[in-house]
Order: sequence, then C-alpha cells, then structure tokens
Amino acid sequence: MGNKRGLVNQTITELLTFIKAQNYRVGQKLPKEADLAELLGVGRSTLREAVKILSFSDVLDVRQGSGTYLKNTSFKEDFSTEELLAARQMLELQAVRLVIQKDHKVETMLHLKELLFQRNQLLEAGKFSEYVIQDMAFHKKIIDLTSNPFLVKWYHEIEEAIRLYLSGQILKVANYQDNTRFHNQLYQALVDKDVELAEQMIIANNGFE
Repeated sequence: MGNKRGLVNQTITELLTFIKAQNYRVGQKLPKEADLAELLGVGRSTLREAVKILSFSDVLDVRQGSGTYLKNTSFKEDFSTEELLAARQMLELQAVRLVIQKDHKVETMLHLKELLFQRNQLLEAGKFSEYVIQDMAFHKKIIDLTSNPFLVKWYHEIEEAIRLYLSGQILKVANYQDNTRFHNQLYQALVDKDVELAEQMIIANNGFE
C-alpha cells in the first residue's frame, strides 16, 4: 500500500474513532478543519481527503461555509449486500459476454484503458472518493459498450447503491482489498476476447472495489 493511501486510511480510522469516543450525535458539528487536523496529528490535505470519503459514504455532511456535521452512524437499506452484489455480478457477466461478441474500434478500447489507468492512479494516490467515481466509470463504460438499452437502464438503477457500498468498503480499512490486478486482467480479457477469463475476473472482483 502506498504511503499516501496508508496515511489517508489511518486518518479515516482515527477520525471515526474520535467521533465515537466523543459521542457525537447525528447533526452535531465537528471541530474546524485546522483544529481537527491538530487533534489527529495529520496534515490538513490528508484530513480533507479523509473527510471527503466519509462524506462520499454518507457518514459526514460537509456544508459549504458552515462546517462538517455527522450525518449517519448506521445505515439500513431495502436490500441486502448479497442481493446487490448478485445483481451487479449478473449484469456485468452478461455485459462482458456482449462486449466480446462485438468488434469495437481501437480508439474505444483505448478509452476504456485510460479510464482504468486513471482509476489505478487515483487509488495509489489515496484519492479515494475520486477513485470510487473512476472505478464506477470503468465498469459503466463496459456496460455502455454492450449498446443494450435495457442492460444500461438496469445497471443505472443500482449505481447509487454500488457507490455507497464501495465507499463503505474503503472505510473497512482492516479488510481493504486492492484488486487492481483483477481490473487489469479484465481489460486484457476484453481486448483478447477471452470470455472465460473475463467472467472469472468479474466473479473474483465481486464483493470488493
């Protein structure tokens, strides 16, 4: 794990511990950025990134010109994580099969590769909120490449739930999995039109980022 990623992960953990130790209530305002950075013993840029991913995960609410507030301490969805991951896997498995059946232009696949490269760079830099967005953009591009309007519509229906799930996974730093290798192999499988490998990478990736 890169130094920047490790520092941001550590700051997220310490910030969550601080919130719990101080018995913050939902809606309560946190200390100012400078004060909080001093309390945690980290730089303001590192703290800002930690707050950003916590905001992205619906834990904190950052209000411009007002401050940062505790938004949630627990979450309840109308579906289970298992149901969400099963739906994502089903849609993405069908997507890679359809994409491999088509003959896409070199420029199209290079665009997909650029999305993957940006995803990997953001992860390594510890820019987790931007990383989640870019990771989703990579997967969404694969869905779009099917040119199947129903598949695109169904995937759109679960995108927000996926975003929250992935953001939540990053918060579980003790169990964090860097599955960049799966993504790189998935891209290569699409280029090589290797359906079996592409399916294996979708299954291996499901449940992680």
